[in-house]
Amino acid sequence: MAEENTQGAAGAQQEAQMVVQHVYLKDASFEAPNVLQLDQRGNEPEISLNLSQRTDKVSDDRYQIVLSVTVTSRQDDKTAFLCEVEYGGFFQLSGFSEQQLPYVINVLAPNVLFPYCRTQVGNLVTAGGFYLPPLQPVNFEAVFRQRLEEAQKQQADAASGNGQQQPPSADE
Repeated sequence: MAEENTQGAAGAQQEAQMVVQHVYLKDASFEAPNVLQLDQRGNEPEISLNLSQRTDKVSDDRYQIVLSVTVTSRQDDKTAFLCEVEYGGFFQLSGFSEQQLPYVINVLAPNVLFPYCRTQVGNLVTAGGFYLPPLQPVNFEAVFRQRLEEAQKQQADAASGNGQQQPPSADE
């Protein structure tokens, strides 16, 4: 009888699970506004990578997460190219606690979407006639931890700032 209760309790506990239901290209654009003005003698371009993410809760355990990757190449003061790619995914996230959910949304889901973005960026840049060194993997966990630390620091600064500021007394 004890075994039945144990099995019942184990069966009642839901295992945390992330299911990728659908991944899709949401938007892509490529611009090469200054091709004729670029110096063809070999000045190394400066390449920058920007990431952003949007999350929409579709239902109780279903989320749409969109990862945006923007790659900009500049040579001297001119933009060689600007490539923007957005990949979205529908993720079913069940069994995660409220503390675990931000990690899953901000680390695990972007790890699924980034390779798709990286491939599309490479294809667009190549089709535009430019060379782009392979985009290196992004450590989304480090980015997430850094954001948490910054938020905690801002909260601490705000809390200590409120305690130090006192309204002037009537004598002043």
